[in-house]
Amino acid sequence: MTHDFGLYLTLELGSHYGSPSDSWPAGSWPASTEHVLPFFTIVVNELGTDRAAHWFIAAREAHKHVVAAEQARDYQFGFAAHLSTEIGDDRGPSFDRAAAWEAMKGLYELVRRDAAADPVALFNCALLATGRSSGQTGEELVAGAASA
Repeated sequence: MTHDFGLYLTLELGSHYGSPSDSWPAGSWPASTEHVLPFFTIVVNELGTDRAAHWFIAAREAHKHVVAAEQARDYQFGFAAHLSTEIGDDRGPSFDRAAAWEAMKGLYELVRRDAAADPVALFNCALLATGRSSGQTGEELVAGAASA
């Protein structure tokens, strides 16, 4: 798949955290950002921008479930279980979906190990970047996802 997702993701992250040239690596960008960018790109390469956007929305919601369970000191099913529920029937036995699934779990694990990283912000930036890649406005994607 040919698209500019990596560029758009970097631009969205720059809008959120500030210019990489001004702040990276010692500045305001979380240390894990450098390591998770390829994982986000794998998801988009394997699924395409529209389906990847759906998965990024699902990942954001799954993270919210994880945080809610932690705060309530409730039984924790984990990110993967919540992500599977949020994705629904879109996860099947194909190589592209398996690669995207493992990339999502990997990037989440890296982000959770970084106290400076905000998973919701990173998933929102990825969602906005998929909007740019597909020609949609990011604000519509995020607003639509927030109301869903």
